[in-house]
Order: sequence, then structure tokens, then C-alpha cells
Amino acid sequence: MSFVSKIIISSNFEAVKEKLLSEYSSSIIKFIPKEVTDEFLMDNAKEVQRESFIAENKEKIIVIMANSFRNEAQNFLLKLFEEPPKNIKFLLVSPSRNLLLATVRSRFICENLK
Repeated sequence: MSFVSKIIISSNFEAVKEKLLSEYSSSIIKFIPKEVTDEFLMDNAKEVQRESFIAENKEKIIVIMANSFRNEAQNFLLKLFEEPPKNIKFLLVSPSRNLLLATVRSRFICENLK
């Protein structure tokens, strides 16, 4: 079964992380940043971009978890979200849908786990 890029609305980041690790091999999941952060910054966005362009012959899920997201970091990733490299999927985890720009929200399905 193939993973679909999406947004998950939840403030229980640990539960989301545990669920992902129980459902998917840890070799295909990449958490950026490695630990949940208060704010997703431009440096984090650049790390997501770098990781996305590391060629994979199997599916890789890049998980982005933060309590808030800088607008410039979101804007930086828009093109990547719209046209991801082959085998790259994204999972954004946020405590609120409204913390994400409308242009980001429009590129993903949204699932509420509250």
C-alpha cells in the first residue's frame, strides 16, 4: 500500500510518531527536524529540500512536525510539495490547520486526529 502525502492535525506528536513507526519501516521515514520543534524555520525547510533530492528507489516519507511554521519556510517548500521528486511523500503534523498557509493546505489532504 502506497502512502499518500497529507497533513495531520494533532498536538500529540509522540502518538503520531509511534503510529508511523509501527506502520512503516523506520528506514523509509525521515523526521525533519529530528525532534518536534516549537517553530519550523527556514533552516528546517532547506533540510527538507536536501533530503527530498537524495535519490531513492523506494518510497521515503519525510515527516515535518512543529508547533508552528514560519511563513517563509512554508513558501520555500511550496514548489517541492507541488512537484515532489520520485518516491518522496510528505507528512505535515500541526496542532492546527490554521498554522499552515492556505497554499500549503491546498496541496494536501487533511486528516484530523484530535
